[in-house]
Amino acid sequence: MKIKISGKNVDTGKAFQEQATTLLINVVKKYIKNAISGSVILEKSETGFIVKTRVALTQRIVLESKGRSSNAHAALDAAIEHAEKRLRRHKRRLKNHRGSPVIDKNNIISAPMTIYESSEQNEASDNDLLPIVADLSYDIEILAVDQAVMRLEFCGESMLMFRNAQHLGLNVVYFRDDKTIGWIDPRGNRVLK
Repeated sequence: MKIKISGKNVDTGKAFQEQATTLLINVVKKYIKNAISGSVILEKSETGFIVKTRVALTQRIVLESKGRSSNAHAALDAAIEHAEKRLRRHKRRLKNHRGSPVIDKNNIISAPMTIYESSEQNEASDNDLLPIVADLSYDIEILAVDQAVMRLEFCGESMLMFRNAQHLGLNVVYFRDDKTIGWIDPRGNRVLK
């Protein structure tokens, strides 16, 4: 696994780089055999240091973690501990859900999404109009609900749209304000296969 270590306006130093590489490799190898790559970013904040780790477990699953402390090495330890906790949960869920349907990578549907900015928005100084920012495409995968929840937890996004493997309808899982995960199934009650 290739690991990139960098600092935002901070010199990481050789000791920090060696410790970060060793810790991240050991934690990832403990749970995942063939991780693709990883990165560690050290950042200085007003209250101390922030360490952000990002590991590409597969081409589609990315694990992100963060640690804070007044010491750079302690912040690294906190980020690694957070990553290990998430990997342990992921591994446990995989073991508990072996009966989940297998995903066929050929069944991924790319859905382009474009949002256009109105011409009045540029000229208006009124704050009543909402800003429109996105022009992207979104791969919609066929997943079971538990797989979608795992993917949501690892990707670091606030929501994930997917096709439900049981009925192929569009569904959404998202983080709610109360720190729980919500599931939207717009088709309502129906007979499941």
